Amino acid sequence: MNSVIISVGKNLVLVALLILTLINYFGHMFDWHDLLMIQAVFGLIYVFLSYYEFNNTWYKAQLPKERFAYYPGSFFAGMAIKTGVYVMFAIVLAYSGSTAKGLYPICLIIALTKIVVAALIVAKRLCFVSIYANYILIAKEKLVKVFANEIESVEFRHEIIYLVKKDKDTISIKVFSIENPTEFVKQIHQWILNNQLTITSESLAKITQLTSASN
Repeated sequence: MNSVIISVGKNLVLVALLILTLINYFGHMFDWHDLLMIQAVFGLIYVFLSYYEFNNTWYKAQLPKERFAYYPGSFFAGMAIKTGVYVMFAIVLAYSGSTAKGLYPICLIIALTKIVVAALIVAKRLCFVSIYANYILIAKEKLVKVFANEIESVEFRHEIIYLVKKDKDTISIKVFSIENPTEFVKQIHQWILNNQLTITSESLAKITQLTSASN
């Protein structure tokens, strides 16, 4: 199934759940327990569609076979903050003492979905760095492709590789957050040499020292 269709479907489920909750807020069609049951069913559908969106065969077919899992601290911090915000809203609504508390399960559903998706991203190694002949593919919140001919220079400081592009934009790769960092540095070293990229002597010495120490 196409990922676009899945994405639209899960958002429609969430919108339908929100509309149903708001209609019940004004019309009182369901009692509290019935509303919770309906929200739970819609919530399970939403979580399943979110899971399927990230785990469908179309998406996995696009993944490079050779890739280094890449999870910098910002990934976990971002997930924790986003999930925490929805949990906080759920707690506030649940103890608000008004009929608006009917909205708190929706916040919990979204928070649970973010946890499930984050676990899937880690388990399936969907955040990664992959090295090709003339470009590097970095997948975090979005896919970034950096071609060798776009790079002005490369630096390696504090276990972070900086790809300085000719337009002065800089792409950083935190080696300490990479799966199998020593092997990654070996491959990035060879990639730099193969593409004849400019690298400072200090950075090259650090890379060489790191790769030599593992031999």
